[in-house]
Amino acid sequence: MILAAFNLMEHWKQILLIAGAVIVLLVIVAVFLNKGRYAARFNGFYKRIDRIATKRFNSNLFIETLLQNDVKDQTNTYKSLKGRGKSKVNKYLDFYVKNLPELVILKSFISPDKNKNQLAILLLDESDRVLCRWDKTRKVKGLIKMANKYQMLTPILAFLYELPMNIKEGVPFRFKNHDNDYTLTYDILKNARKTKRKVKERKLTRAELKAQERIAKIKAKKEMKRR
Repeated sequence: MILAAFNLMEHWKQILLIAGAVIVLLVIVAVFLNKGRYAARFNGFYKRIDRIATKRFNSNLFIETLLQNDVKDQTNTYKSLKGRGKSKVNKYLDFYVKNLPELVILKSFISPDKNKNQLAILLLDESDRVLCRWDKTRKVKGLIKMANKYQMLTPILAFLYELPMNIKEGVPFRFKNHDNDYTLTYDILKNARKTKRKVKERKLTRAELKAQERIAKIKAKKEMKRR
């Protein structure tokens, strides 16, 4: 009788172990399925942004046309634009203001730290001190204010166009304006309103360097198609 009870206990232990293993396996499968679904959603959203940006909001062509036809002076500000130029820039900025924060959120679902899902665009001086910060709460007006105060209109337009590629690849991106030595960069944070006072350029990892090479090839291919 004691032996029978022992065998029954062992039998139940085996059942519990098998049930536990099945649960763990189901959890792992669910995680991979969710990650795959989120990855597909992110990639689809990125492709849509990239397609529209390349066709309608390509900074290379956009800035060239803007400077030829829609500026009143050379101050490189939003205020320097004619009415038609302001309307064009509003549409350009609105596209990126609406889509970049959403791209960052979707990227966070497939990133190691899902809490880092807010985008901050930072303007740095020549010593890498933060002069100005933009997050989605500041909308288009925040970028216009930055462009006017620091004479950074065309660098902002160029930076926004290239930013989705760098977000997708997960690499740092710094865009320097050689007219005043100001630099545009970005960060992805838990709270976009809490940024560092100084953002120094760091050494890139091997994976990040390879990602930058991929971005350079993509940019070159797009430029060839444009011509």
